[in-house]
Amino acid sequence: MQRKKIMVMMLVALLVVTMGTGVSAKKKVNYPRRPIEMVIPFGAGGASDIFARQYAQIVEKYIGQPINCINKGGAGTIEGMTYAFSAPADGYTILEITPSLLIVEALNKSSIKFRKEFEPIIKVQADVMAFGVVANSKFKTIDELLAYAKANPKKLKIGGLSPGGLDDYIANGFAKKAGIEWTYVPYKSGSEVKAAVLGGELDVYQDKLLSFMPLVVSGDIRPLVVLNEKRIDSVPELKNVPCSVEKGIDFTQGSWRAFVVKKGVPNDVKQIIIDAFQKAYEDPAYKEMEIKAMTNVKPGYADAAEFRRLWDVEYNGFVEIFKQLGLIK
Repeated sequence: MQRKKIMVMMLVALLVVTMGTGVSAKKKVNYPRRPIEMVIPFGAGGASDIFARQYAQIVEKYIGQPINCINKGGAGTIEGMTYAFSAPADGYTILEITPSLLIVEALNKSSIKFRKEFEPIIKVQADVMAFGVVANSKFKTIDELLAYAKANPKKLKIGGLSPGGLDDYIANGFAKKAGIEWTYVPYKSGSEVKAAVLGGELDVYQDKLLSFMPLVVSGDIRPLVVLNEKRIDSVPELKNVPCSVEKGIDFTQGSWRAFVVKKGVPNDVKQIIIDAFQKAYEDPAYKEMEIKAMTNVKPGYADAAEFRRLWDVEYNGFVEIFKQLGLIK
């Protein structure tokens, strides 16, 4: 009995010493031990590609390893999702996402159910879409463009990334609300879309402000409308450009950008990723980047928990719209 009492006392003493010295019985997470891969489900040169690469450079400061960005831009973001899904759930593969993957799931275009197989890290920003034409276009205003489109159904061509993705949805969603029909032409990358517009293959250019504005500033593109509830007065080149709502077109769908990991990543590893991406969001370098990219026009941030709630809400909204369009039953 005495021996047992002594052993209990020794264990208590050891516990007290351990707590006093700050030594934890919990094993320290050895992550990350090597470079991390960020999957960009779009081709090179577009707004989402530019953003992801810039953001990854900031995250590197807080996660302690290089982040290698790779483009997997085929099949309307399905290729990127499939690639990330095929990787181990170990935290070394991070997927950038936009509303496109919710659209893929809503349309049942992939056997991989995005919301079931991935977990949120952070939603970083929202982006406003704009429509424009080349500087020498005969269309000077959105009213002229819409009048022509109504008189000549499907004659005008508007481009974007991948069929069935966000750009496709925005182009045709706007057209439906505006009472027009035009032809959507898909491309593999943002740089191909720009080349097609400037080369005369496309009549209408649609893009997020990050990619759209450099062509406006250079004088190559004339902006006609921003898909928003109000004009963007904070951008000098857009302060006289009407918004869709003031033109009686109740369509303001834009993009947003966020990051996820495959379901099954250990919670302690996932928390390290969340913390690093959150610190990157708060970094002055990101705030400066946000101002330059004009992605601070609309609030876009959400932490992991709120982001999960928001993507369910948006998914349900897409399902409802696609039912109205007859795309799903």
